[in-house]
Amino acid sequence: MLDKRVLVTGATGRIGMVVVDDLLDRGYRVRATTSREAATKDGREGLEWRVADFAGECDFPSLVNGCDAVIHLAAELGNKQKMQRVNVEATRGLAEAAEQGGIAAFCYASSVSVYGSGRSIEIDERSAVLTHDRDEPSEYWALDYVREYGRTKLRGELELRKAARSTRYIILRPAVVVSIAQMIGIRDWNPIKRVLAAHRHAHHVYVWDVSDALIWFMQQALDGAYAPGQVEVYNLAEDDCATRRHIDFMRRAYSINRDPRYRPIAVHWAADWLHDFLRFRTLPIRNPLWRMRFSNDRLKASGYRFRYGMEKAVDQALAQLRREFDETRQV
Repeated sequence: MLDKRVLVTGATGRIGMVVVDDLLDRGYRVRATTSREAATKDGREGLEWRVADFAGECDFPSLVNGCDAVIHLAAELGNKQKMQRVNVEATRGLAEAAEQGGIAAFCYASSVSVYGSGRSIEIDERSAVLTHDRDEPSEYWALDYVREYGRTKLRGELELRKAARSTRYIILRPAVVVSIAQMIGIRDWNPIKRVLAAHRHAHHVYVWDVSDALIWFMQQALDGAYAPGQVEVYNLAEDDCATRRHIDFMRRAYSINRDPRYRPIAVHWAADWLHDFLRFRTLPIRNPLWRMRFSNDRLKASGYRFRYGMEKAVDQALAQLRREFDETRQV
């Protein structure tokens, strides 16, 4: 077993549950934080649970004590009133504790939402980001809580830069993280959304690839690939995969089971763009998320390659649909 203990915050979240399993499978010891007392009953070997409330008082030095690395996933996505505390202040507290505790590697899951609605369609790590200290609705065609999420995740990044002295920091900005179930779940969208959004670029990145990337960069930092206090940022996206749009997946799914919910009907992209423009009524003209493309050139230049890739994930989702269809035929 590897003699490394990793603190994973937000361990009961969509990404966190996968990261914990992935680390344990690879032989790491894990200290996992959760706000759910029931989760602490999971007593797998090598797994230690800590109940932590990042929206309240939290003993960050105790959390990092005895750990070699931190994978910080905990975040507030929906409650605007908690975002500053969870996404910014708790990130600062954890980074300061990591510096004081001699933590070698700190991986932070940010988001492509920090870019808002770009003036350019092509987005890389040098592209403009949101104004972090005030709400500028024209910068992001999104609901107010989504804009707040993007700004607070960006402020979390800035807190890491302020704290950086001896710990090595890797900031990953994932696109739309999905599991197999979430890919299949497009059939549960309401009919209007399925038609209006079918043409959209999905920006999907497989949750197990997100976990793999976090662990890969963490181990790189532990192995000394970065200088103490260095902060590196990477888009974590696979916008160049073959099944890019929702309708691409729908067509393949419909060919398997003829489920009418996957029937590939789409309006022209201009109608969707106009819908967003009228909805948010903002100038100057910018690009909604679905029109943007997130470059992963810097990710590839680092030496990282997706372990699974979206096409393999799509194949798994279609295989599951095929099994479901075969089972219904046998009934």
